[in-house]
Amino acid sequence: MNIPQKHQTELAKICESLRQAVSAPSLDSSKQILSETLRRAERLSENLGNVAAKLGKKGGQKTAERGPDYFRKIAAMRKTKRGGKPPKADISASSPVSTFPLSRFRVGHQ
Repeated sequence: MNIPQKHQTELAKICESLRQAVSAPSLDSSKQILSETLRRAERLSENLGNVAAKLGKKGGQKTAERGPDYFRKIAAMRKTKRGGKPPKADISASSPVSTFPLSRFRVGHQ
């Protein structure tokens, strides 16, 4: 999961606070630092949850843009076990090689 830069910064601050709590001179100051760090971590987890919800909304909008015809087409391919990209048109009919005039090149004549 890609974490936005502001969340990475907050995560780095949480790690630094935990280091301070470990090296704190007294138990009371360590507890205070840990409680502040816990609040930061809770806010960060809420923000990360909101980011996921925003992306979910965006995905729903993209699905709505495709419309019902797109999904009918996909469902039909699934029913006939033809998933994936539709096949290309007949290559021999549209190939530029088959329509190239060979009469220009006469072997043995100048």
